[in-house]
Amino acid sequence: MVFLVVFVAAIFGNVRCLAVNVTNLANSQPKRVLMLFSEAKDVPGNIMLEQAVKAEMLKDSTDPVVFSSEYLDASHFSGKEHFRVFQNYIGKKYTANDLDLVLAFPSQDYTLAGELPDALFPVVPVVFVAINEMDAPLEISKLGVTGIVQRFDIRGTLGLIKRLQPDTRRVVVIGGSTPTDRATLGRIEEASQSLEGVQFEFWTNRPVAELPGLVRSLPEGTVILLGSILRDVTGQTYYTPQVAQMLAPQASVPVYVLGGWSLGTGALGGSVVDPEDLGARAGQLALRVLAGADPENIPIDVATKGTPMVDWRAIKRLGIKESRVPAGTVIRFRPETLWDEHRDLILILLAVFLAQAATITGLLVQRRERLRAEAEIMNQRTELAHVTRVSTMGQLTSTLAHELNQPLGAILRNAEAAEIFLQKENPDLEEIRAILADIRKDDRRAGHVISRMRSLLKRRSLELKSLDIAELLEEAISMAQPDARAWRVFLALQLREKLPAVRGDRVHLQQVLLNLILNGMDSMAGVAASQRLLTVSAKTTGGKTVEVSVSDTGAGIAPDKIERLFEPFFTTKPNGMGMGLAISQTIIEAHGGKIWGGNNETRGAVFFFTLPVDDK
Repeated sequence: MVFLVVFVAAIFGNVRCLAVNVTNLANSQPKRVLMLFSEAKDVPGNIMLEQAVKAEMLKDSTDPVVFSSEYLDASHFSGKEHFRVFQNYIGKKYTANDLDLVLAFPSQDYTLAGELPDALFPVVPVVFVAINEMDAPLEISKLGVTGIVQRFDIRGTLGLIKRLQPDTRRVVVIGGSTPTDRATLGRIEEASQSLEGVQFEFWTNRPVAELPGLVRSLPEGTVILLGSILRDVTGQTYYTPQVAQMLAPQASVPVYVLGGWSLGTGALGGSVVDPEDLGARAGQLALRVLAGADPENIPIDVATKGTPMVDWRAIKRLGIKESRVPAGTVIRFRPETLWDEHRDLILILLAVFLAQAATITGLLVQRRERLRAEAEIMNQRTELAHVTRVSTMGQLTSTLAHELNQPLGAILRNAEAAEIFLQKENPDLEEIRAILADIRKDDRRAGHVISRMRSLLKRRSLELKSLDIAELLEEAISMAQPDARAWRVFLALQLREKLPAVRGDRVHLQQVLLNLILNGMDSMAGVAASQRLLTVSAKTTGGKTVEVSVSDTGAGIAPDKIERLFEPFFTTKPNGMGMGLAISQTIIEAHGGKIWGGNNETRGAVFFFTLPVDDK
């Protein structure tokens, strides 16, 4: 009941916390962010960068963020009038009171990051992200603006070319004609000086429309490197991914690029600007400013950061060995195999399988060793049981003599009587026949005694059969009776009920009974002859087992020795081996029973053992 109350309270507590969080979220004012792009909305780089920035800010922002996006499309409409119209449009659509941050993505210059927001929203902080080789104007930082200037990793791309295609002797560089394009070409020319043995050709004065035909027949050992292309020599507007898509399928040699947005066009790859990584960095910077950081106190981050990235399909098409791809390179567009899709699951299943196989193998080896050990132990127990039986027979010499003397004496007397009858003139043939019948009976009796003794002396393993337990007890009493008379012990058998059959081995169970009976006789050596009583009894317990007890009136067992009675080589007799009870325990347990001992309430010791009833 207490658990239920606590559980319900916990549920209501969680619901209350959730309600408080929802209420706080609803009461908090959303942060409004205006995103300004120099290029058109459908430019691949803009799409990828916009999505990455939004995802990063929404992931980590503690307040709701509302985004608005506007696109200048400066490559297609580059006149000052178009810029003035765009500025007026932005000014009428948004006011400074509506905005918490301006995120600018300039391409050809920094007017979207400085001039435009300064004229329209002078009190609104500005963060910009520029991907080019142009330096940001010094005065832009004075306008409350910070941002990231991302440089192309040109040297990293040239290194990747040499790694993937070490036989490269010629690099054809294709770029545009805008200031931004020329700045990128200048950086490529500068970096080319460090690459010895490779000739660089700059195709900057050729219209892009003519290039597909020219790249079809480039010789082996040549590669194409695309720089920044916003406008070609004819004034035609292009975007780098668009040019890559025009050239890569037609080119007889690999095409390398500097931006991740150009992968997927057929280009091989490069140490590219990763839009997702750049978007994450820009998003974190924007969140810092939204949280209250002053942009003027945040230096503009100018970074040359490239991510080695290749198109798996181009690698295969061009016959480049995948082993040449440097470690850590991002491989795009590789078909996912079953291993790629379910690697963790396969590893877990494989680990489970190996663990199970190792466990099963270990268990099989353990089982084989256990069976071998059990067989060896069973052989040793059989030998010990045989030795014990021989020792027991040594103690039953008087029994053997008595059992044989009786029938042999009767045979002798009957033979003498037959001789007397035969000396008469008319012998009584009927009487002689009766005498011969007695002789046969006594002979069989003697033979049975010898057979029984031989079975006790023979080495044998357990042979479980249905046994009459009462008959078994009577046989054991009969075998021990002569020694009991010799030791002046009164040996009694008490059976108060009809006992069911048990399943066991006659010889081994006789060995247990004789051992317990002889031990009981030994324990009464110091007791007056009139008080020497050894009682063997049996009864059913619960209908499933028969319990046999052997009780004596001897000196009993010391309390500190009762727990050790069945330990091998432990004995209370001066000349004992200490194996009789241990062997008896082994035999009884092999029959599925139990054996134990202790002291009687009045005097002497008592031993019990149980045997399962034969249900068959």
